[in-house]
Amino acid sequence: MLIIKDEITVRIMQDKIEDYQLMAKWLTDETVLQFYEGKDNPFPLDKIIENYKPMVMRDDPVIPCLVYYHNFPIGYIQYCLLNDLSETDRQTYSLEQTDNVYGIDLFIGETNYWNQGIGTKILSVFVNYIFEQLQADKIVIDPHVDNLRAIRCYEKCGFVKVKLLPAHELHEGKYLDCWLMATDRKSRSV
Repeated sequence: MLIIKDEITVRIMQDKIEDYQLMAKWLTDETVLQFYEGKDNPFPLDKIIENYKPMVMRDDPVIPCLVYYHNFPIGYIQYCLLNDLSETDRQTYSLEQTDNVYGIDLFIGETNYWNQGIGTKILSVFVNYIFEQLQADKIVIDPHVDNLRAIRCYEKCGFVKVKLLPAHELHEGKYLDCWLMATDRKSRSV
């Protein structure tokens, strides 16, 4: 296990069919897809394996994790050290340097766990892990501007809006604006 804190457990995804099946369950759910990937971009099992296996096998710098709440799998979180960003990406993300800067992304795939403050608990535990165990200086995330529930969750966990990223992510056939949000070690009482 990567993290065990109160009712939250986070573990790195494994190259097991059960892990891929969980992801396929969540990323074929239209309610989840409305916020993550898009309803026009479901991920059935074969697409999950194709896209997530390189991360699971460490052929990709992104570290994929499954999140459990009271020992029940409810979601996904990933993180990546951004050391090797191009100069263009550094400018996009307002990063003068990328040493010890991590990018994260997450979703709760079990929709009956939405709107209960669980996402805030998960993110808070995970952000603390990245700052304390990985010695990050900064963490960034880039939600769609209309994903108000996610933005509120991120703000509760210390993230602030840094800048608007216009037409940043393709979602259901349109390029959507996203907020670049960040939290850093200096502004936290870790």
